[in-house]
Amino acid sequence: MTIYFAPMEGMTDGILRQTHHRIFGGVDVYCLPFHKLTQSLSLLTREERDIAPEENEGLNVLPQALTRDPEQLSAWLYYVSECGYSCADLNLGCPSPTVTKRGRGSGMLQDPGYLRTFLDRLFSNTLPVSLSVKTRIGYESPEEWPELADLFADYPFAHVTIHARTTREQYTGAVHPEAFELALRKGIPHPVYNGDLRTVEDVRAFEERFPAAEAVMIGRGLLADPALGRRIRGGKEASEEELRNWYTALYEGWRDRFDRTIALGRIKKLMEWPSEGDIRRKRLLRRADNIESCISAVLGE
Repeated sequence: MTIYFAPMEGMTDGILRQTHHRIFGGVDVYCLPFHKLTQSLSLLTREERDIAPEENEGLNVLPQALTRDPEQLSAWLYYVSECGYSCADLNLGCPSPTVTKRGRGSGMLQDPGYLRTFLDRLFSNTLPVSLSVKTRIGYESPEEWPELADLFADYPFAHVTIHARTTREQYTGAVHPEAFELALRKGIPHPVYNGDLRTVEDVRAFEERFPAAEAVMIGRGLLADPALGRRIRGGKEASEEELRNWYTALYEGWRDRFDRTIALGRIKKLMEWPSEGDIRRKRLLRRADNIESCISAVLGE
């Protein structure tokens, strides 16, 4: 089972990727937060840094782009190739209203006709790198998925990551695993399942239901339990020493790159995941004003 670490803007940067790989491992591919492409194809400084080979030394990473213009995407794929990478991803899964109202991200799922035209134009030429795509199962309703599944099955994607919710459902409510079952039946190339895999038990239940599945993408589960990938492979749980080293290394890396305030804010945001549902820990975390008190709050010391 291949494990992808899902991208989360403002969180899963090079510092987190390298620190996670060094302390915990268990992840096959680290997905980069998307580049929001423009007509000029000029990237933000943080986007250029994030995709730089030196930022990802020793890691298997997957760059990702957000666009509805096939020419923009094609030009960006050449840039990805020049950076030394052999694969890249198209984001059709972002459900943010600021993205979808412009017809990008999962907003493109509202118009399957345009999406097919987009992909026809893109694949009419030989691409410099292999292309994968991340999608949702519809914009308004899961009933849109059969048409979209047929569409994705028609193109030579390296893989198709399927977040088993609609755009309207965002990240809440029950997932629709039957959509993944349909993807397997339709012959979508190398489908990757994404959605509410928080624990080892969740992944085992998924494997039991879908023994033919090749890969999963996990985001929030790995933020809550950074040893989750290792544990899925039969390894040990995170020790208190590892967790202390994890949070300290992240804080120091973000502090040196940005400043103390940003670093503390990011650490607190990250610590919300393992503190989910624990009111006492959340209260202590809100009051914390340094990395030591943050670690004490989240580790229950």
